[in-house]
Amino acid sequence: MKLFVTVGSTGFDELIDAATAPGFLSHIVSLGYTSLLIQYGSSKDIFLRNTKDYNGDGLDIQGYDYKATIEQDVKHADWIVSHSGAGTILQALRLHKKVIVIVNESLLDNHQAELAQAMAMKKYVLYSDISHLSEALSMAPTKHLEAFPEPNRRLFASILDKQMGFP
Repeated sequence: MKLFVTVGSTGFDELIDAATAPGFLSHIVSLGYTSLLIQYGSSKDIFLRNTKDYNGDGLDIQGYDYKATIEQDVKHADWIVSHSGAGTILQALRLHKKVIVIVNESLLDNHQAELAQAMAMKKYVLYSDISHLSEALSMAPTKHLEAFPEPNRRLFASILDKQMGFP
């Protein structure tokens, strides 16, 4: 199985530290993961420090800072552990992927937590904090997630027409 961890464009040292901790790596191997791909953003030093002495255990670990698009990485993953940015979450859900959302508590604005909680309440994603990441990943296969609805592209146009006074 393949796990993809992404922090987006904002640094998220705590998530990279947790996702590359020896205990977490051993845990995901025990769950059957053979591949861990991490988009670590500005947390390269933490990624390198934590993975440089990793002995393998049958887990292939790769990482990068940024790419123009992460679509292929999302497509090839069985599960995605994501920061709580709307763009990343929506991209994964539109590709019909299963997502565990981790909120970056160090950010000043709490809108990401609100989004993650709302998406979890609708059962589109799993929502966790860093300290419970291993448990969330363990329980993930037993959780039923709803399919994210396809976008209604006509809805925005009809709302705009109504606001502008068009029939």
